[in-house]
Amino acid sequence: MNVDIINNRRSIIMAITDGGGIGPRMFQQLLMHLGAPEDFLSASYSDFKDIPRLGEEKIEKLMNSLEKVDDYDRKLKEYSEIDIYVVTFLDSEYPELLRKINEPPPILYIKGERDAFSKKYIAIVGTTKPNQDGIRLAIDLSRALVGEGFGIISGLAAGVDSAAHLGALKENGRTIAVLGCGIMKIYPQENILLSRQIEKSGLLVSEHDPHTGVTRPNLVLRNRIISGLSSAVVVAQIGEKTAGELKTASCAIKQAKPLFYGNPDGRLDYGRIENLPGVILGNVDPVEEITKYII
Repeated sequence: MNVDIINNRRSIIMAITDGGGIGPRMFQQLLMHLGAPEDFLSASYSDFKDIPRLGEEKIEKLMNSLEKVDDYDRKLKEYSEIDIYVVTFLDSEYPELLRKINEPPPILYIKGERDAFSKKYIAIVGTTKPNQDGIRLAIDLSRALVGEGFGIISGLAAGVDSAAHLGALKENGRTIAVLGCGIMKIYPQENILLSRQIEKSGLLVSEHDPHTGVTRPNLVLRNRIISGLSSAVVVAQIGEKTAGELKTASCAIKQAKPLFYGNPDGRLDYGRIENLPGVILGNVDPVEEITKYII
């Protein structure tokens, strides 16, 4: 396909997702009802009105965003100049594993090694306040899995996520960080240096415009991408109170991904995972335990 057409589509999808408030479900509805993104530009109000769950306010917001596609064309060029690239659901570079999930992101902003999606990844997630046992498990698992040829994917959060990324980097392995913010608004700020290390040999991934700040809903939304890009999900340690890592576990179950739980300090509360069944990793050879479930 012509490069100009591809970039025009990217600009349109940038506009409607960032400025038009279009999420994964409605994006698929637009494709089904109107065709290719370039056809959105010529669609009338009545064309949009025929689409279920697209009310008047949403239509107005969407149409206003389509009037600003030229602005997003400039943004696309500006981002590429600082090595932030756009991959949309319609691009051949879009990861096939994400196409298979419920609500695949219409757009991904990426920075780092652009071929990183070609590798198999294991997700390692967990509490932002791990003890030393949890940190050690995350690092050791990450290093061992890299030694088996896998990459590591996580969410760049404090605690277990950071330990998982660092473990991969220590072994010169590939690691992907999926963000709940824009690439230029790294959260938490203490992980800015880690994000720069990751982009040298791995990949930063976000479904949000690079200037988007972190929000709790966006942190939750990224869990489906972490699980979606992985061949298996490991919850290395569950937090005592809030446990966003269990949302990743829930995504793994919905996406039929092998799910594992660490119990590094022997204090795992089995009641909290009663409705999220997975394999409890033992202390003998957890890596073999994980890899034997992966096709």
